[in-house]
Formats: sequence, C-alpha cells, structure tokens
Amino acid sequence: MKRSLLAILALFLTTHLLAEVPTPEKFFGFRIGTDKKLARWDKIVEYFELVAKESNRVRVRRLGPTTNGNPFIVAEIAAPETLQNLDRYKQLERKLYFQGGAPTDAQRDEIFKQGKAVVVITNAIHATEIGATQMVIEAVYKLATDDSPEIHKILDNVIFLLVPCLNPDGEIIVTDWYNKTLGTPYEASPLPYLYHPFVGHDNNRDMYLFSQKESRMTAELLWHDWFPSIWLDEHQQGSNGPRIFTMPATDPVNPNVHPLIYRLNGIYGQQQAAALEAEGKIGIIYNSTYTNFWEGAMAWAGWWHNEVGLLTEVASARIATPIEQRKADPTRPAPPAPPPADFEGERRRLMEHPEEPLAAPTDIRSRTEYPRPWLGGTWKLRDIIDYELTATFALLSAAADRRETLLREIYEVNRATIADGAAGTLAAGPKAFAAIIPTNQHDPNETIELVDKLLIAGIEVHRATKEFKQDDATYAAGTYVIPFNQVFARYAKDILEKQTYPEVRRAPNAPAEAPYDVSAWSLGMQFGVKTVFAKTALPKDLALETVSTTPKPIDPTGTSFSYVGAEGALEVNRLLKTGAKISFDRSRIEPSTEPMRTPRIAIYQSWTSNMDEGWTRWILERYEFPYTVLHNADVKAGKLHDRFDAIIMPDQRTRDIMEGNDFSSIMPEYRGGIGDAGFQELTAFVKAGGTIVAFGDACNLFIDKMPIPVKDLKRTLNRDQHFAPGTIVNLQVDTAHPLGRGMAADTWGYYINSPFFQLTEGFSSMKASVVARYPNTGVNASGWLRGEDLMFGRAAVVAIETNPGKLVLFGIRPQHRAQTHATLPLLFNALYWSVE
Repeated sequence: MKRSLLAILALFLTTHLLAEVPTPEKFFGFRIGTDKKLARWDKIVEYFELVAKESNRVRVRRLGPTTNGNPFIVAEIAAPETLQNLDRYKQLERKLYFQGGAPTDAQRDEIFKQGKAVVVITNAIHATEIGATQMVIEAVYKLATDDSPEIHKILDNVIFLLVPCLNPDGEIIVTDWYNKTLGTPYEASPLPYLYHPFVGHDNNRDMYLFSQKESRMTAELLWHDWFPSIWLDEHQQGSNGPRIFTMPATDPVNPNVHPLIYRLNGIYGQQQAAALEAEGKIGIIYNSTYTNFWEGAMAWAGWWHNEVGLLTEVASARIATPIEQRKADPTRPAPPAPPPADFEGERRRLMEHPEEPLAAPTDIRSRTEYPRPWLGGTWKLRDIIDYELTATFALLSAAADRRETLLREIYEVNRATIADGAAGTLAAGPKAFAAIIPTNQHDPNETIELVDKLLIAGIEVHRATKEFKQDDATYAAGTYVIPFNQVFARYAKDILEKQTYPEVRRAPNAPAEAPYDVSAWSLGMQFGVKTVFAKTALPKDLALETVSTTPKPIDPTGTSFSYVGAEGALEVNRLLKTGAKISFDRSRIEPSTEPMRTPRIAIYQSWTSNMDEGWTRWILERYEFPYTVLHNADVKAGKLHDRFDAIIMPDQRTRDIMEGNDFSSIMPEYRGGIGDAGFQELTAFVKAGGTIVAFGDACNLFIDKMPIPVKDLKRTLNRDQHFAPGTIVNLQVDTAHPLGRGMAADTWGYYINSPFFQLTEGFSSMKASVVARYPNTGVNASGWLRGEDLMFGRAAVVAIETNPGKLVLFGIRPQHRAQTHATLPLLFNALYWSVE
C-alpha cells in the first residue's frame, strides 16, 4: 500500500511539474516554424531557463558572455535521478576518456554498466542557418514534458548537452535584420554586414585557433568539462539540391583518426537517415561534398578527440520565408549543373529577381547514397525544423539503444590511442612518439601562443626541467614536450604535423579531385614555430613538469628590445600610447630623438559582409592598433589623407568594391560600391602621401586602375591549371626592407587562391620592391596545391613607393583568419611604414 501511494504521489508530482512548462506556441505566440516568424535569442534563453525552472529533467547553465555580451548557454538534459547525481556521471565520462589516468578494470566495468551516453548537439553557428535555433525550442519542450516510452528511454540512458546556438550574437543580428526588412520591398536584401561581430561564416574555422569567445567556451565544455562521446553540429546548406546531408562524409579519410570513429560516424549518421526515410522524408544524401580529411567544421574536430563527430546540413529557406523551386522531370535527362564560375552570377540573379523561383534541381538520379532525390517544390522553415527534429531524436534514440556498446567502443578507441601513441604508431608511416617544441625559436612568444592553443584543446603539455637528448639532437631545459601516450594524441599530432592530402580519383585516368575546403592547418607553421617529432621513444629519465596553465608572454625590458613578432607590435603600440619616443633600428625598438607616431589607420568595409575585413578588425584590436571603419560614402567624401596615414583594403573582388550590390531588392543605403568617384579619392590619398594596404583580390583594383609595375599571374590561370583551397606555403622574406623587419628570412604563409605577382616595366618615379617571394622550388609546405611550379620564384608581397605615397600589395593574406601569426609582422610593418 505504501509503495503504491508513493508511486501515485510521484506520478502526481511529475504531472504537476510537466503542467507548469508552457508550450512553445503559448510562450512565443506562434507555432515555431511559422512562415515569416522567428524567435529571438533573448526569448529563447528566457524559455530555456523557464523550462529548467519548471522541469526536473532540464538544467541550464550560462557558460559566459559572447563577444557582444549575450548569454552563451548549455542545457543538461537527462532523467531526474541522473541530474541529481550529475557529478558522478560526469566523473564516469571523464574516466572513460582516461582523465587522471587509465581506469582500473573495476572502474572500466562500472563505466560500462552505470555510465551514460553523453551526447552534445550544437546548433546554428552560421546565423543565417537559423532553423536549428528554432528547432531546439520544440526539442527541449518535448524532452521536458513527453511521458512516452521513447522519451523515457532517452532520458534514462543519455545525458544530452544541448547548446541551442553557437553564435547568439549572429542569431540576434539575423533576426533583427529579417524583421526589419519583412513586408518591405527589401525582404530579399541580404545582410549587409557580418552575422558575427568579427568572423561571420568563418566561426567554424576557429576550432583550433580558439580566437573567439564562443570557440573557447565550446572547447571548455567539450574537452575540459564533459568529454562527450558523440557531437552533432547542425547546419544548413544551399537551397536547390538535396534536402539534408547526413554522415558519413566522402573520401579521403585522415590517417590520424581512429578507423572506428569513421565507422561510428556512418552508423549514427545512417540512423538519422533511416529515421527520415521512415517518415517519408525525401532528398536525403550522404557520401557527398564534405570530406573526411579536414580539421574544419566544428564537430569534425571531435574525430581527433576520439569523439563521434556528426554533421547535418539541411536545405535552406530564405531565413523564414518559403522558397519555390521549379519541379524537375525525372523522365528526362537533367541539365548539367552550372560550373563553379556561375554560382556568383546565380546569387546576383536571385537578388535582382527575388520573385522568380529557383531553377529545377539537377541532381535527380537515384543511387545508394541518394535513393529518393528531391525534385523541387516549396520549402519552408517548418520543413527545416521537421527534418532536424527527426534527425536529432533519431540520434538520441540510437545513442540510448547502443549505450553500453558505445561506451565500450569509445573506451577501446581511447585505450588504443594511448597504446599506439606509446608505441609511436598512431598512424601509418614513420614512427612518432612525441612532438617537441624547441626553445630556439625566432619568436619565443609564438611558442607560448602555440602551447596556449594546445592546452585549450585538452592536450597534455610538458616542459623539460633539464637538458636532454633525443634522436641525436640536444634540447635545452624549457623545451616543450607533448608525449603521444595521451588520449588526445591524435589531435596533437594532426595539428602540428605537415598535412599530405591524399589523391582521390573516381577512375584510374581521372584527374585528382580538389579538396572540399582547406587542406592544411599545421598550427606550428602558421605561428612560425618549428616542431620536431620524436622518432624513437623518449628517454626514460627525461625530467618533465606538467604545464597546466598558459605561460606568460616574455615581456620586453625598457624601451629597447628585439622586435621579432606580433607581440613586439603590441608592445610598440602600448609604448606609443604612453607617449614614449621610440623608433625602429632595423629589428630593434630603440629610444629616439625623432620618434615615430601612431599610424592613423582606416579599414574599408563594404556592404557585402566581407569576412576578411572582420578578421582584420579583430587582429587590429587584438594587437591594439586604433582604427576607423570607412564605408562607401566616407571614401567618396574625400580628403582622406587629412584623417588617415594608411587605408586597408581587405580581400575582395574589384566588382564588389566598385559596384557592390546595386539592385532594387537592396535597401537603398546599402546599395553600390565606391564607384569611380571613390576610386579617384583613393588615388588622391596616395598622391597626397597616404599608404594603401591591399589584401588578396583587392590588389587587382589597383593593378588594373593605376600605372603600377605589377601583374597578377594567378588570374590568367583556370582551376585546372592552378588551384589551392587552403595551403601552407614556404616564403622567403627580404628582412632588410622596412616591411620585413622582425621577420624570419624563411618562414611560412597561408595561400588560398590568392594573386601572385610578376614585376613589369614601370615609371622612374616609382620604386617597386619584392618584400616576400615564393622559393624557386618547394613552395608547398603543407596541404594540397595544383600548379605549384607556376608559383616558383614569384612575388607574394610587393611594396611600391610612388613619391610620396605608397602601395603594399599582399597577394598572400598576412592575417588570414587570424591564424597566420608568422606573417602578421608584414601587415604591422606596412602600417608603421605609413608614418615613416
């Protein structure tokens, strides 16, 4: 009788608690996914915290403020009794990942029997891919209130870590812009600025640099706090093809990833696909577009952390406005897909004629990875939400069903990683037992930067307390050592070594396929830090201390110090702010009677949301260069040299700078570019003594329109002749030139289909200098590069003195995604040169 009464009481309390959670429709005032309706981030946070208050299945934590100061949250969702003992389950999961040492046999068995499947799902890092932030509202309500056996199975077996949005600032920016234009003639007008304060669409390329607050908070959750075994990142893709991509991805694979991770990616991805098929959903594809090789999209960084890393990409609507697409006739051959060169034309056509439906889909052939193709029709925000809800709960259900099996599989991957690392056999090829970062670096502060990034990623870093010998070399005390007998050794090896992209050919005589995205990310090279791999086991008497926190930068003493890298520029800027009288003496900063002054810097910001511009602003702020943003009207207003010494023109095509977006669907204040009038003012700026600093394609604006003795060789080549989606290259620098001060003579840079130059005949009044060039052989340092020989001996950076003005043409972008610390001094020197 007592037991029955307790059961009735428990049922009453549960029902009472569930009744207090308002439905999403009641709270927001509309059904989630309704055409032209969006929930804003502040209301989403309010709803999640209300659900957590009323439900004993949900907890919500604020992990910190975002870049713009908005809340960044995670919901921890599980059965009430699990949440009451959450620390115990967290410790079991941490021990599964060998934190604090390998589990004993008894601890291992306890993990298998008592542990939970810990699953993290992150959403909408790209803010225009807004469906997932809306979908999670319904997902959390269902998990908090549904009493079905299926939901209880998930709650009993899974600890679900739900990050509703990886880019809250962007969600607010996109929602506000959409609501501002809704119902006006400009409803199809694209956002004229980035949907993140700095990095826009590149924020999921930051998961190994961790430059942004959101990336660092995500890393803390993943690799310091919870150590989830499965990580799904939910995205959206283009509108005219398949409706959803699920895992597995396509070839090639990366040798540093444990093969079981790739198998599990397929198992869980296909569970999602099967659930979608079972509901009659169409247009589900896998083994397409996205490759298994790269350290790129968020959850895929989990592969090297022994996590199942999954991606879904759902077709997009126009934010919350439906899209119409013409129907394809499956009985007739589909027209060929447009070549890549036409994609930009299609984008511009959609802005010019937003009322026209999309062209019919071209990929309509049924096959194993795409058995029921999408043939066209209407596509809405609600469709996105429905597909994502099915995919989300299919993954949670599969993790619940395979709870113990998953734990055993992840344990094996972790165990094998440590064993293989100890044996030097993490991947095929030469043995590697550890990564070594010697003390004799060009810029010791970049060594500290590199250690910082490794620590954020959960890597165990050690420092030698005395001199030691390894593989016939002697290393000084203070050398950093990353042994590979650790659970995240695969990540450490992959992020530090040279990348060699495998050739993928669909037929023996077919050309090698280019990578989907970047093919190189060797962080040591990008930082200008030399690393060595131990070919034999480390000495048994090697004295090491654990590095638990990031070492402090090496501060210069006084106003005279070596200027050898980016941190030196930071110190220069701080000294200038104090009024110190200093100047450059080659690669030293010295007290001076003829002091330099702080350069007055402007950066051009078009209304076409340029990520290179955003990254440049972040770099300028990180190293404390004051700057002013210039828009089209500011440039046209003229008298630029009265206000500025240097104007930065970020990587952007000439047409975007000159013309911008100039259609009737664009809000008037955001139409157009600088035009001829603006360019005349830039010319006048140089003639008055100003310095133009141009990156990437922006160089061609000045090559085409000013009589400077430079030719861009890259644009004479087609994709079959020369192509590099993201490659680390060797550079040779003229350190005697003012732009080369503090640089290593031989270093690395990042190349991504940028211009490379040849000097031509010029006027006697101009002086053109090659500041950085590609070597005569061996340009490719890491990654994939087609047509490498065409770059041999060519110029990467050119400086032109026109008396009195200057132009600096960076074919290679020195600040690319804020990752290329080795080349940052080239940019900083160009800014200082403007006031010399």
